[in-house]
Amino acid sequence: MSEPSDWELAQAWRDRQPGAGDALISRHYREMSRFFCNKVASGDDAADLVHQTFLGALESLPQFRGETSFRRYLYAVAQNVLHGYIRKRYKRQREQVNFSELCVDDLAPASPSSIVMGRRQAQAFVDALRQLPLHDQVVLELRYFSGLTSRESAQLLAVAEPTLRGQLARGKERLRAAVAARLAAPPHPSPASVSLADLDAWAAEVRAQHGWEPDVRAARARTP
Repeated sequence: MSEPSDWELAQAWRDRQPGAGDALISRHYREMSRFFCNKVASGDDAADLVHQTFLGALESLPQFRGETSFRRYLYAVAQNVLHGYIRKRYKRQREQVNFSELCVDDLAPASPSSIVMGRRQAQAFVDALRQLPLHDQVVLELRYFSGLTSRESAQLLAVAEPTLRGQLARGKERLRAAVAARLAAPPHPSPASVSLADLDAWAAEVRAQHGWEPDVRAARARTP
């Protein structure tokens, strides 16, 4: 007997059928945790935002008619939760926040990423992502941490694929420069030449250390 689809579970959750919500949350919890883990001031904040995302998804389910995938719906809720967190934490509720310019490192320069790597190069890669504008960071982490294609990321973020490809190319160049600057900094400077292949290798190192790749394949199989 095949597993119920996300949509079937979402409908059952909306109808308050026992176990449906737990099954759906279990299916997407790691993916949502991965989305938030490098964009907040602490691991506790990340866990709280994951909780808020699923709570927000449940509250909006009566209006959810299935015109898009549940995953895309969940990412839309997650981005709204993240934007609300940034506005609240950094007291910008009344300001117009441009998330194509704002970056996590500017807002919380003293807060480390909750992703801790053993090698300096891989840690510089993770930390440099926090120096990028939030929109660039989201696009790059979907590629590097979740292993999504440009088409898959464009679908999840509800943007045209050519637009997504442009954002990805721009973000990679910004990330390459940010990593090179970190590696060239004292007290232990190393050669500052960083290639796109280096970025791919460090991303693979992060995925391997955190066991993220099997989860990606399962998510793809369930939700096209």
